Amino acid sequence: MNQEQKNVVSATTTANTNTNNILPGSPGIVIAPVNEAPVDASSKDKSSVVGGIPMISSNVVTVPSPSNVAPTTVTPPATSVSPPPAVPPVATPPVTQLAPRPKKSRKALFFIILLLLIITGLGYYIYTDYMRDQARGECSPLVASDTSLRELDINSSIVQELYDKVKTSVREDLAYHNFDDTFKLYLALRQIPQSDMYDSNCNLYNENAMSNFLCQSATNFTPNAFKEETLQREVRKLFGESVEIPNQNIVLGNSCFGGYQYIADRGEYVEGYCGSVPTTSYNVDKELISATVQGDTIILRENVRYYSAEGITGDQLQNGVYVHTFRLDNHYHYAYVDRTIEDA
Repeated sequence: MNQEQKNVVSATTTANTNTNNILPGSPGIVIAPVNEAPVDASSKDKSSVVGGIPMISSNVVTVPSPSNVAPTTVTPPATSVSPPPAVPPVATPPVTQLAPRPKKSRKALFFIILLLLIITGLGYYIYTDYMRDQARGECSPLVASDTSLRELDINSSIVQELYDKVKTSVREDLAYHNFDDTFKLYLALRQIPQSDMYDSNCNLYNENAMSNFLCQSATNFTPNAFKEETLQREVRKLFGESVEIPNQNIVLGNSCFGGYQYIADRGEYVEGYCGSVPTTSYNVDKELISATVQGDTIILRENVRYYSAEGITGDQLQNGVYVHTFRLDNHYHYAYVDRTIEDA
């Protein structure tokens, strides 16, 4: 076999070999021979081999083909991806930063709240005091608004409250029968609540100023006392806010009624101790027979009759109708204005 024949056989063998390595059904695509020998990636293809697996481009794959077959280029279908629609920006309202409250503003707010609390408390106090006066019968502007003469129920609270302040016992009548400052102070003394009196002492007490009364010489005696302003308070409540009665010793005649000595240097009334005083026995009938109101004036009529086995002296005990007059003052208290005696 000459050289030319050898070349033909060699070309034929190569062609058969290449034909056997073509991928069936895919003309022109050649299956690369498997090389079982270990492969050491060179520097030029290390970037395309990962863990012994060749990296294939995600865009274009080119497979080498034999010289007689045109290489086939496989291009993945282009995917048309529309960009997402633009979202309009949402307008965010501006955040308002509150400036810190000035100290002066906070102080002003505090004083305003304090003032409101004071006004509320004062209004509540005035209202409750007014209602207490109404309950005691000391305040009745509705009665004063009617100028007609009307009868009042003698058992009503307002009538009984007023009558209790001025009615006296037969012993009080015997001790002192004049309607003057001494008697008025005694009536005011009767109105002082026990809670305003307290245990005291006999300092500066003058035992010669009041007959029948002792203090320092009394054995195991602790006197009661009260402030002079306490008595003046009751004077204004009973006889009117404008009435002033000078402070003085309180005792009814030569009796044991009253018995409080005024000590100016202490500003107090101090009780004295009184022994037994002989008295004459009398009896009396007293009856509240009517109560009327006209405008701002209430009049109580009391029928009084004294009885005694020894007789009655006209200058001391007088039978008749005792007329007690009360008038509403500017503080809505019914002030005790006068006491007169009418024939029975």
